[in-house]
Amino acid sequence: NKMAVDSITHSPDIAEATYSTGDLMAEGERITNAVAVKGGCCILQSITAVDTSDTGGTIYIVITDDSVDLGTVGSAVNAADAAADNSVAIVELSNWTDIGGAKVCTKTNIGLVCSPSSSSKHLYFGVVNSSGGDIVIGSGEDIIFKFGVVKD
Repeated sequence: NKMAVDSITHSPDIAEATYSTGDLMAEGERITNAVAVKGGCCILQSITAVDTSDTGGTIYIVITDDSVDLGTVGSAVNAADAAADNSVAIVELSNWTDIGGAKVCTKTNIGLVCSPSSSSKHLYFGVVNSSGGDIVIGSGEDIIFKFGVVKD
């Protein structure tokens, strides 16, 4: 049990669009090597998001143990029961701070034990707009995620 601490950065390719509340913004995004060995565990300690669109609306991060179909990007989440069975966690990001050309949000002390499928070292995630309004992603803009994990 090494309990290795890692920060895993991932920038999903969120399509240039206006996303209404409840819309899926990205899915099947991989948190690479979230655990040390296939089928192992990690503790998700924190998530930091950098919104280069400077919108900063409340979003849910849906973390799953495998790459699952959460629905159609740009439409309401519509995951099948089998996909919901693969859900590990839902984390809300809502306290955004404007730092000029971007907004940053950090959720700490999550302390959630996560496990990928038995044949993988990766977790997956989707992004859902839960802001109560529109989130607009323009050309060349994205949301960059940094996942803080402790690997067992």
